[in-house]
Amino acid sequence: MAEKYELQRTSLQSAAGLDKVLAETTSTRLLLRYVVVENPRSPDAKVKISLVHQRKSPKATWEDAPAIPLSSLKAGEQINFNLDSETTLELFRQLENLYAIATKGKIGFGKTSLVVGQEEEIIQTNASRAKVISLLLAKGYSDDIWSALVSENPDLATRFSYAQIQAERQKALDEFRANLAQKRGEDWWQSFFEGNTWIFGYGLRYQILRPVQAQPHYGGQTITGKRAEKGDFLQRTEAQARFTVLVEIKKPDTTLLAATLYRNAAWQLGEDLAGGVTQLQANCRRWEIEGSRTEGNREVLSDQGVCTIQPKGILVIGHTAQLSQAAMKNTFELFRRNVVNPEILTFDELFERAKFIVERTAGARQTNAEETVDGASHQELDDVPF
Repeated sequence: MAEKYELQRTSLQSAAGLDKVLAETTSTRLLLRYVVVENPRSPDAKVKISLVHQRKSPKATWEDAPAIPLSSLKAGEQINFNLDSETTLELFRQLENLYAIATKGKIGFGKTSLVVGQEEEIIQTNASRAKVISLLLAKGYSDDIWSALVSENPDLATRFSYAQIQAERQKALDEFRANLAQKRGEDWWQSFFEGNTWIFGYGLRYQILRPVQAQPHYGGQTITGKRAEKGDFLQRTEAQARFTVLVEIKKPDTTLLAATLYRNAAWQLGEDLAGGVTQLQANCRRWEIEGSRTEGNREVLSDQGVCTIQPKGILVIGHTAQLSQAAMKNTFELFRRNVVNPEILTFDELFERAKFIVERTAGARQTNAEETVDGASHQELDDVPF
């Protein structure tokens, strides 16, 4: 019998899933709480679990029972946690499924849905593909039909999935275009880029960037600790050697230059542009000498093979439409060309890069389709860069 699992990436090497109920009564239940991990030191160790006891509150909501730390036990004291045979069997079945997911499933960024079928068959139904599958099911197709499609004609299932991915990216591109002229705040743009990290995947010296932690803390206790300076994104390059990249997001209407000339056809820099550069430079420096060296952060980044060596910064700010005069263009371009770090991008430049990704992907897939019809396919869909 097929069973669905929903997972959310918590880091590049871990994904937490929704709890599974092992046993339940009217007032209590036992949950399996799990995280699928990639463990470089022990590749076969792919799953971490907790058994959680819950009680139903007076408001009819499930609440975790208070945990008792084992360190509080005195000599001679013990805690027994007994499972009956049916619960033990269910735990065994869930662990089999989770190890099948960890071994055979492909967990994407953001949310991923996977279905474990008979004989541990994994059906990939991540967020980009889920809508297509939902449409099929809404028209009367069952999980068994989709399972048969994946099993009997995986190329067709892949084409369905890629078509949906392309549609989602085109939708995001349209949303990007529509909001360039809107008075959106930095929080809105941060959320938008968080949900569409593929936009940063091209053109940045051809390094693929992947998110490590949204709203990271550059100094203080840990990446997610309190009382520390925050940034918009902490990212890393993707290659044999990986390095941290810090990204700061402003707004499309953030002023690039001041309203008047400074002297001799040179414009004064906008306050937010100058401040954003110095802020990001300070964050890069602080992350290198403090944040990346705290015990918790060092362990997380080490597990991912990420190094911090004079981290690169990316500042996304303003719109080139503000540069209405030649002197403005000269001032802005000369300034950013002579800033070693961070790299300065405007929102419209980033939009054009996203547009290029979408159009190039669509063109590559169209070429692939035409070559397939001619019976001489030279490029499989798996080679198309997404």
